Amino acid sequence: MAQRRDEIEAFVRRLVAEIEAAEAAGMTAPQAIADHFNAKGLTTRKGRRWTGATVAKFLSSPGAKRYRSGA
Repeated sequence: MAQRRDEIEAFVRRLVAEIEAAEAAGMTAPQAIADHFNAKGLTTRKGRRWTGATVAKFLSSPGAKRYRSGA
């Protein structure tokens, strides 16, 4: 169980870093970030493609908020 939690935390930290880099490059809309993730081949934890809605949902999650530097 602890290993799974560690994997999820690592996934969240990586996504937050990717989102902050995308935002620094001027991509602020959730759909723009989703397009960026999909172009890089990044998938959701379930292996699916990103949508604007999934990015927005991730950004509002407690895990994402915990690791956001500007939040």
